Amino acid sequence: MSDESKSTLTEVQEEDIQPNAVDLRIAKIFRIENKDFVIDNETKTHRGSIEVKPEYKGMDWWYLQPGTYEIVMENIIHVGEDEAGWVITRSTLNRNGVFITSGLYDSGYHGVMAGAMHITTGPMWIKKGTRVGQFLLFKSQALKKYDGDYGIGKAHDQKYGVK
Repeated sequence: MSDESKSTLTEVQEEDIQPNAVDLRIAKIFRIENKDFVIDNETKTHRGSIEVKPEYKGMDWWYLQPGTYEIVMENIIHVGEDEAGWVITRSTLNRNGVFITSGLYDSGYHGVMAGAMHITTGPMWIKKGTRVGQFLLFKSQALKKYDGDYGIGKAHDQKYGVK
């Protein structure tokens, strides 16, 4: 993010800064449970998830089977007024059948960065702290500020380990 940006992003290392994006590193992985997901305009009942603990090669590697996982990045974002952003997958993962999807980070959002990692073509090893996504920030005309329930809050902070 440039000096002109109103947004802030924590835990950025020098090598994470790319010409047009900031690399994001994986901090936590959750296996999405096979339960009903219910959503309408007033409510949502999530499937739920169970944290997958690193357990290989010195306890800092995950071994994952094909499927979809909820992932959490090391970063906390605060999206500034008249800005928005999204996460795209790093190309090495794309070329190996691993894709990250994430929603839009609206103006005013403040919280962890998370998404879904889809492993499509076979098992994979991934080390904690690996750069998996790139955050793209752009100017956006904000009609209002973010008012959803995924930002910083007690239940959210407990699940994701935010301090």
